[in-house]
Formats: sequence, structure tokens, C-alpha cells
Amino acid sequence: MSDVPSILIVDSNEGFAMMLQGGLEQDGEYQATVTTGGDEARQALSADTFDLAIVDLGVDDPDGPTVARSLRQQQPDLRLMLIPLEDDLPSELSDLDIQGILPKPFFLPDLPESINEALSKSVSAVTPGGAEPAEPEPAPVPDQPLVSSTDLPDMLREHAQEITRTMERLSREINADIVILTRGESVIAQASRLSTEEIDALARAVAESWRTSANVAQILGQEQRRFEQSVEGSEHMFYSLTITEDIILSAALRGHVTLGMIRHQIKSTANALKKLVGA
Repeated sequence: MSDVPSILIVDSNEGFAMMLQGGLEQDGEYQATVTTGGDEARQALSADTFDLAIVDLGVDDPDGPTVARSLRQQQPDLRLMLIPLEDDLPSELSDLDIQGILPKPFFLPDLPESINEALSKSVSAVTPGGAEPAEPEPAPVPDQPLVSSTDLPDMLREHAQEITRTMERLSREINADIVILTRGESVIAQASRLSTEEIDALARAVAESWRTSANVAQILGQEQRRFEQSVEGSEHMFYSLTITEDIILSAALRGHVTLGMIRHQIKSTANALKKLVGA
């Protein structure tokens, strides 16, 4: 097998798939195989091992989510990059470990960066029975507890351990410097090495943005049902999303993680936390 990464393309639009293959192979950095459906993709995977599969969720017979799951089951360490039908991935795939998202349309010159980012990520280990292995205890952050039980609302306190694990998992998945859960201007849980003063300042900024958004909605005669915001600075991307009406999950990260991937991972985490609070 060639030393260059091997990529499986699954897209029922053969013209687009061939264009994508050409974009991948033109500089000799990748080797790509085109398939137009689930059965053909599984046959290709039976004949060879691939580093990454790019699956268009618009394929049918079977549908895209089913194809993505079956390929991962067939090769457990296969990295997956999905082409969504809309901006976000369907909720039914929230439990599937995804390494990348390729939204349409995209610019071919940006393709290598997206592919390399997906290839740099490993697939979470899964036991033969299908259950995730127990996660190792996270290394403690000196003088900085991840969950402050004094600030944690009663409805969350009984789930403090699960909240901690969920937030730490998100921090690892997107390589975040900061993950915080806030209620108003109070920090109720965090995964961060920042000082208390810095975290509190972020919480106040999130609360102010939330209030501004609510005021704008009120002026327009609307009710703010969900608050979602992304702010990109010179070094960090900061993203916030409401879990309930007044509890907000936020994360700050550096690097070149795409906004689509950030949104997918944070929304998956928000859904998991939402189940814990019973909202």
C-alpha cells in the first residue's frame, strides 16, 4: 500500500465525488477511492484499509447515517468526515465519534487543511462488546476544582460527576483551553486552568451577550428561545450555546478546528447535559 493517506469517498453524486477525488490526488498527497453507495463502500473497505472515509449524508439505500455507522463498525479505527445535508449533523449521530465535517460548498484550496485536521484525530477506543471503556481519571488541576459544589444548582448537584466527565470529554475532543457552564454571571462548572478572576470575567461577558441577545429579540417582538454565539479573536474562537433558558455552555479554543465541528461537538455535549438536568 502507498505511504500516502488512503481516503474512501462515499457520494451518490458521481461527478462531485470525482471532482473531490481529483482535488485530493492532484498533488500526490492522498490516494482516493470513489464509491457511490453503502454497499459499494463496504466492498471497498473489505478489500482494503482506509485512513479516512468522507461520507455524504445525502446517499440513500441505505441512508448516509447508516452508511457512516456501518463503515465504522467494519473498521473501528476508521476516521470519519461527514458532508451534512444542512449546517448541522443529525442528532441521531451525536454519539458517533466524528473527526471532521465537510460542508457544501467548499473551496478546493481549503481541502488539504480540513483533511489533515481530520487525519490528525484518533478514533475513541471501543470495546468488542460495543461499550466505551471506562475513562481514566483526569489529571487534577492544581487549586482549580472542575466543579464547585457550592455554586452548583440543586438540580445539577446529584450529577456533578457526570457533568465533570462530559465537560472534560468535550475539552479533549476539540482541544479546548476553556470549557465553562454558567448561570447568569455565576460559573457553576468548568474545565480550565485559568484563574478564578479570568473565569469570572468570561462568565460576566457571556451573561452580557445573553442579555443583549434577549433585548434584541424583545425589540423585534420575539421571544429568545435559544442563545448561540461564536466570537473569533486573533488567537481564540469562543463559542456559547444555551442548555436551558439560563444555563449556558461555552468553550474557547485555539487552532484550526472548523466552526462546523465545534458546533457539532458542543451541541452534542449540550444535549448530554440537558438530559442530566431533565430539561
